[in-house]
Amino acid sequence: MSDVPGAFAAMALQQQQPLDNAVDASSRPEDLSCPCCFRPGKLCDSFSPEEAPMKIRGLRVLMASHGLDAYIVPSGDAHSSEYVAPCDERRAWLTGFTGSAGTAIVSMKEAALWTDGRYFNQASTQLEGSPFTLMRQHEPGVLDMPEWCLQQGSKIGICGGLCTLQFSQNFREKGLELVPIATDFVDVIWGSRRPKVPRNPCLEQPLALTGESVKSKLERVKKELNGSALVLNALDQICWLTNLRGCDVECNPVFFAYAVVTDELTLYLRCLDRELCGNGLEQHESDERIAVLKATLLEHFRSEGLAANLLPYSSFDAAECAQRCSGRKVALEKATSTLAMAAAIPEERRVLVDCSPVEIFKAVKNDVEIAGLRKAGRRDCAALVGFYGWLETRLGRVGGGVQISGAFP
Repeated sequence: MSDVPGAFAAMALQQQQPLDNAVDASSRPEDLSCPCCFRPGKLCDSFSPEEAPMKIRGLRVLMASHGLDAYIVPSGDAHSSEYVAPCDERRAWLTGFTGSAGTAIVSMKEAALWTDGRYFNQASTQLEGSPFTLMRQHEPGVLDMPEWCLQQGSKIGICGGLCTLQFSQNFREKGLELVPIATDFVDVIWGSRRPKVPRNPCLEQPLALTGESVKSKLERVKKELNGSALVLNALDQICWLTNLRGCDVECNPVFFAYAVVTDELTLYLRCLDRELCGNGLEQHESDERIAVLKATLLEHFRSEGLAANLLPYSSFDAAECAQRCSGRKVALEKATSTLAMAAAIPEERRVLVDCSPVEIFKAVKNDVEIAGLRKAGRRDCAALVGFYGWLETRLGRVGGGVQISGAFP
């Protein structure tokens, strides 16, 4: 199974095939052939674009082969994270805009990027000279994404593993049904230059810092579910539930995983994915590290009062999800669960919720967590005061009217 988001086997078999009404390249004004070998409707292995116009051209080749009028590239990863690992910075790679919030849409004739007021200045600068038009979200007279897409056509594609149920619902309310694609088009164009997927070890969070065992948290969640299953992909929720932390995303203490809660807890961890190494010795060492890590995590859960199923991240697919939740209603959080996750579950068994029980319980801090927040706040205040002291000293040295820059250490 690949590392691409939404790598669900059943969907992959269905979605990788071109649609019956695929766009005829000759009917479009653009040249929809590979820039390397000029084959229509297909990109060759050596296609490796550097500039936005060439990236868009490659994207349109793939769009045409799937019969799409437009393709959406969101900011988030497969876990609906706002802050993502370098390998998931698809929108930034495609557009050149590096803000944490924004959505790009490419049609056969136009390309646009939506972002909010926090990033208008940054986006204006970074998009200057690019094919992307800045759409100042929520400003008067600016079309929203569904309205803009309606002007482009009726078949709008998006990677099913990156599109949340809520995002899809916003389009459905405007009369557009998004077409889920199994393998993201940007990943195809990015190719071997895409940064390596992080597989860092999970770190145990002791009871002295969490104030509640995993067993206790799980019992509260299962009581709230009342016999239903819960599928989680929000990384912060999984971290809270498991009393584990990670470093897969810079400045965010999270690790890549999925979780399924039934009568038991099943975790699909990217740090348990097997890496193929160049020689036998390296492979043995890599496999040994994974075995040791798995044993350490199993001991962590035993010390927390329960047994957990620990599986590789890549084994989370449609069949596996359906099997784990067999015969149960399945709770899915609309804002974080993706089309690919929901596609594996029959519609009559889906229970769509605004907030998962984990998110609600996580929001109510216990005494230990409150004490930790206060301690962290004091450290932050000390760092801020130290920075202000440095800044005042620096300003005194350079004199008035001089612009300088500074950053927290």
